Amino acid sequence: MMHEALVAVAGILVGSGLTASLLAARLRPEKVEIPSYHQEESPASSRTAVPEGVEQVMACLPAATMVLDEERRLHYASPEAYRIFEDNLGSIKRHPAFQTALDRLVEKSLDTAVCSETARIVLDVPHHRVIQARFQQHVLPASLFAGARGGSVSSDRSQHALVFVALCDETEADNTERQHTDFVAYASHELRTPLAALMGFVETLQGPAADDPEAQQEFLGIMAAQGKRMQHLLDDLLYLSRVQRVEHQRPRGSVTLKDLFVRLKAESQALFRLKKAKLTIQPVSDPALCVAADTSQLVQVLINLIENAFKYGTLPDAAGAPSALQVTVSCALAPPDPRWPAVPGVVLSVADNGPGIAARHLPRLTEHFYRVPKTAATVQGSGLGLAIVQHVVTRHGGRFVVESTVGKGTTCKIWLPCVASASVIKPS
Repeated sequence: MMHEALVAVAGILVGSGLTASLLAARLRPEKVEIPSYHQEESPASSRTAVPEGVEQVMACLPAATMVLDEERRLHYASPEAYRIFEDNLGSIKRHPAFQTALDRLVEKSLDTAVCSETARIVLDVPHHRVIQARFQQHVLPASLFAGARGGSVSSDRSQHALVFVALCDETEADNTERQHTDFVAYASHELRTPLAALMGFVETLQGPAADDPEAQQEFLGIMAAQGKRMQHLLDDLLYLSRVQRVEHQRPRGSVTLKDLFVRLKAESQALFRLKKAKLTIQPVSDPALCVAADTSQLVQVLINLIENAFKYGTLPDAAGAPSALQVTVSCALAPPDPRWPAVPGVVLSVADNGPGIAARHLPRLTEHFYRVPKTAATVQGSGLGLAIVQHVVTRHGGRFVVESTVGKGTTCKIWLPCVASASVIKPS
């Protein structure tokens, strides 16, 4: 409602502040001819030049707003629209729901100088976004456009129509609703098994094993393991919820890869201190390489991949003893590759020499709660680790792929776009 009111205010301000002739035109009870919209782009010579005053009014509104003419030309988008939607404005304007709303405006009564419409726009590329668009069409006298810069006015037309559009990002609310539904479905399924085991052991301890100290110790150990499994699952669900809530918001901080790897080394040393495995973090070749990042999230992603490599990378040798696991973290400028966007970027890699993953599983690894069956893992995971990685990488405008060959190991690669360190606001 607030955005709808802002659009109405914009129309009032435009109607009362630009010229007195518009007010007179609006008060005359005469039939207004609303020009038809054209789907195809028109030549520049026939475009309706929007008055500069309209841009000044729209720039003052604290909302993401757009102004289109009867030819569906986008003549102005407010600074707030560019800040919130960045490169998605073109996709929003071309969306079928957006165009359908414009069609409905044309069908409104010709006796009405002002008409309204709404549209719900769902974008799935490059990531899921939900936008509520509110439209108001105002018919203005041609005299307002005579002095507009960069355009001409047809002599046979007495008025022109402008469409004011307010865009409201409802992605967070939509994600929250879907997450609540998913949480109930997934959590009830995943928690059922360990909870049933706990209840069974409690009944056993209260009954047949009430006087058996040896059985009590065994059952308490199993119950502790099941409790930790539930705690780990809940922690992952909560973290996944936080990540999805801000997935559509690009990070406003930046970090050099050198600083990122320094922090990763400090936080990952404890993981391999008591393990029969070796972690190698290769130095960054170019200290100036920088990416836009939520540093804490990127470090957590790399730690998740390292933990996965250790958990699923143990491969018994012929003698039955586990072979030495090697995990290597590295980064390099992204080479030309159809999997990466055609812009400068870097590739972060986490590679291991473990048993590898069969090709049929690779496309599903980032699905929620998907697990590769019959792995060497001693502790069953929640099935959310790589899903969290995918959501974080998507938030950073990156790409995530897993390469693996059975018997030769697995490599997880993250592509991130390079930025100039001075072009992104440093986190405080």
